Amino acid sequence: MPRKHRAARERSGSPPKPAEPGWAPPAWGLAADVEVRAVSGDKVYRCPGCDTEIRAGVPHLVVVPLSDPSLRRHWHTECWRRELRRTGGSFRGGAWG
Repeated sequence: MPRKHRAARERSGSPPKPAEPGWAPPAWGLAADVEVRAVSGDKVYRCPGCDTEIRAGVPHLVVVPLSDPSLRRHWHTECWRRELRRTGGSFRGGAWG
């Protein structure tokens, strides 16, 4: 017997809200003197590693220097990996300082 779908007006309650990305930054992405957060932003950012856009809704990393939070930058995950390899795993300002 075919299933009968209920009309939207017959469903109880409001639709579930989309879940916020609950992912943590990768362990390899953590560095001394910075806070690294995994996010999925709702607007466009420019990655300092490759100088291209990070589109809205794309999971990426926010890197916040503890000494100067105003230098917070949004990075593609792979660009941040490359920056850590380039700097030997420590924050030195690099492409954004």
